[in-house]
Amino acid sequence: MYVHLIFYILIVIPTWCLLAEHDSTSEHRCFHQPASECRPNDLCRCHQLKDIKRAAVCCDVNKFTLTEGLACANITVDGQVEALHIRNATLDVLNVTQPVWKRLKYMTITDGQINSLVGEFAKLSSVSCLNLSSNGIKNFAQRSLVNLFNLSFLDLSHNNLTSVPRFKKEGSVILDISDNPYMLCTSLLDTLKKREVNVSNEDVTFCLSSKTFHWFNSTEKLPISQVQGLLEIEENCIENCTCQPYRMEIVLGKQPIFSVAVNCSGVNLLSLPTPLPPHTVSLNITNNNITSLQELGDPSYQHLMFLYADNNQISTIQQMEGTKFMSNFVVLSLKNNKIKEFETYLLSNIKFYRTSDSMRYINLGHNKLHCDCKTAKEFKVWLLSKLEHVPDYDAIGCDNMDVKIMELEQTKLCQSQQDWTDYIYYIITAEVLLLIGLIAKVSYDYWVFKTAGYLPWPASKMPKLPCDWLCE
Repeated sequence: MYVHLIFYILIVIPTWCLLAEHDSTSEHRCFHQPASECRPNDLCRCHQLKDIKRAAVCCDVNKFTLTEGLACANITVDGQVEALHIRNATLDVLNVTQPVWKRLKYMTITDGQINSLVGEFAKLSSVSCLNLSSNGIKNFAQRSLVNLFNLSFLDLSHNNLTSVPRFKKEGSVILDISDNPYMLCTSLLDTLKKREVNVSNEDVTFCLSSKTFHWFNSTEKLPISQVQGLLEIEENCIENCTCQPYRMEIVLGKQPIFSVAVNCSGVNLLSLPTPLPPHTVSLNITNNNITSLQELGDPSYQHLMFLYADNNQISTIQQMEGTKFMSNFVVLSLKNNKIKEFETYLLSNIKFYRTSDSMRYINLGHNKLHCDCKTAKEFKVWLLSKLEHVPDYDAIGCDNMDVKIMELEQTKLCQSQQDWTDYIYYIITAEVLLLIGLIAKVSYDYWVFKTAGYLPWPASKMPKLPCDWLCE
C-alpha cells in the first residue's frame, strides 16, 4: 500500500501537472502554477519548485529582472528545468530566440503585458506545450513558432491578435484562440485548413468578418462553427476547380449564408460545369474550350452574377435568353471568343444600372463580328449608347474587313440600298412633272381649239380615235 502511495506522489502527480496537454478534455494549460507560488519579497524573481522536479516559476518581471531571475534560479541552457511558468511579465517585446527556451518542454507565460513576440525559437527546440494566454499580445514575428516541431498544444487565448501565427505544418496541434476580439476570419480559416488542427474552447471562439468581406460597414462577429463550415465549400467543389467564399449574406432572423466564387480556368472544359455549388455568384471559366452558354439555364446558376468566360470558343449569346442570369448579372466577360453576331435585342430591355451606383459591365474585346449594314445600323448604335458599360468597346473588330466596329460607316456599308432609294425618288418626281406637263398641254390644246377652231401641233397630226366624238 505504501509503495502505491509513493508511486502516486512521485510519479502520477508530477506527470499530471506536466503532461496535462495530452488529455483532450482538460483545460490544456500546460504547466501552470497559481499566484501563491510567487515570492513578493524575494530579490530573485524566479525559483525552482521543490515539490515538482525540473520546474520553475518567475513572477513580476520585466526585461531586465527576467534575465537576472532566470540566471538566479539556474534556469539556463545547461540547466535541468523543463517546465517554466512566468507570471505577470511586463515586456514591450518577448524575444523567443534566447537559447534558454530551447531546453524547455512546457513553457507558460500568462497574466502579463506583452506587446509582441520577436525572433524565432531555435531549431530542435523541445517545447511541446506553449501557453501565452492573457498577455494582450498584438502580433508575432513571421517565423516565431515555425521551429517548434514537437508542439502539440498552443494556447493564445485572451490576447489582442488579428491573425494566427504560423506554426508547424505536420502533426496534430490543439489550438486555443478564444477571446481574441480582433481575430480576422481569413486568418483563422487559413489555420483551420491544416487538417490536424483541433480548436479548443470552440463555444467562446469568434472572429471578425468585416475585413474578410470588405463591403461590410459594421463588424460582423462569427462563431468558429460557421468559419469551419467554409471549409466544406472547398471540400465539396467541382472536380479540378477551386471554390472560395465570396461574401456573407446576412438576413435578419436567419443564419448567415456564404456565397461562393468558383474558379475553373484552364482545365480544358468543353461546356459550362454543372451543377454549381449552392449560392455560387461568381464563375471563372477562362482559358477553356467551351463553345456554348446553354448550361446557364441550369437551376444551379440561379444566383450567378459574375461570369468570366474569356478565351473560349463561344459563338453566340443567344442561349442566355430567358435565363435568370440575364436579370442578375453584374459582369459578363466574353473577350477573345468566336462571336460573329451580337443579338442586341437580348439586352435592349435590361437596365444597365442595377442601383444608383452599381453598373453592369460586358466585355467583348477581341471578338471578330461579321460586319455588314445591319452591324453598322444596329450593333454600333447600341454600342455607342453603352460605352461606359462596355469598357473594351474599341477592341471589337470585324472578321470580313480590317476595321473596328467603332470605325464602321453606314454610308459605305449601306451604299447600294441608299442609291436605289434615291433613284426611286427621282423617277417619281419626273413622273409627277410629266403628268403636270401633259395636263397643261391638253388644256392648252383644248383652249386653242375652242378659240381658233384648229388643233395645235402635235395634236393636229394625231390620228382620230373612236372616243374623239366625245370631245366634238
